[in-house]
Amino acid sequence: MLALIFAAVLVAAGAAASPAEAHGPVAPVALDYLARVSRAPQGLETKVVDGDQRMWLRVPAGETVVVLDYRGAPYLRFSRVGVEVNHNSAMYYLNMTPFAETPPANLSPRMAPSWAPVSSGHEYGWHDGRLHALAAVARAPGASFVGRWRIPVLVDGHPAAISGGLWHADAPSVVWFWPIAVLFLCALAAWRVGRPALDRWTARLLALAALGAITAAALGRGLHGRPVVSVLQLVELGIVSAFVGWGVYRVVFGRPGFFSYLVIAVVALWEGGELIPTLLNGFVLIAVPAFVARAASVVALGAAAGLLLLVFRLHDYEQASGPGAQSMGELEEDEDAWELA
Repeated sequence: MLALIFAAVLVAAGAAASPAEAHGPVAPVALDYLARVSRAPQGLETKVVDGDQRMWLRVPAGETVVVLDYRGAPYLRFSRVGVEVNHNSAMYYLNMTPFAETPPANLSPRMAPSWAPVSSGHEYGWHDGRLHALAAVARAPGASFVGRWRIPVLVDGHPAAISGGLWHADAPSVVWFWPIAVLFLCALAAWRVGRPALDRWTARLLALAALGAITAAALGRGLHGRPVVSVLQLVELGIVSAFVGWGVYRVVFGRPGFFSYLVIAVVALWEGGELIPTLLNGFVLIAVPAFVARAASVVALGAAAGLLLLVFRLHDYEQASGPGAQSMGELEEDEDAWELA
């Protein structure tokens, strides 16, 4: 049983490892590199999304801005009609999703653009390898600043650029993983005593800790804009908030059964697993401080592992309340006696 519980934690960790496609991690919660914009043409609103993976640009409706690709050919055009992409840009093929395509051999920066609309709005985000290209460059030991990047643009026909820097942060200490083991070992110690009252109170404490960690994780991911907070994120945050409210009510004011604890453990395992990258990478990309994100991950995973250990015992207690066995009322009297002791 202990092996199964640890296997569940490891599966959550593996499932939460940043998924990678042709354009790098998708919606990462943490990375080792972070790109920041330091300069942009006046009137343009720019943001780096997903650490160092994507550039987002908003252009006033009255201006025409052309983003040039790696070879200097037009790639995107922002104008009164919206946003268009040039099918004769090598970057168009390299940014195909879910997998990049090899640009045709006959493409050249001098080829006439073939524009196709991609949005009727005046904002757009795209993967841009120039943001993280310097990640492959050797760094001086202990250095955090990697170097500067530059994305050339044409603003109403005039050359300009969006520029900034790339930073690196070392992975956090492995000490962050110890609280997971500590929480599980505390639950294991209570489990070995074998007293119903102690098992129930340990489960209550672990469930409350798990619910607190779930709340922090949900707030961090739900309020993190890419570059803005979407309606779907708010809906998901509302669902998780309702679940946490139900869980707190059940644990604090009721007598939750093993199934309630099992559900809380599964959700905590999922939320904690989603934040595993914060324990492996230097920059945390969600809307809570790095310490809070990492603490939420270890508490969620540790409390979930402890609850998964105890729910089997709690299930046995509920089964024991059937005919011919100690009643649930007697178990609760035992719990009250333990409280007084």
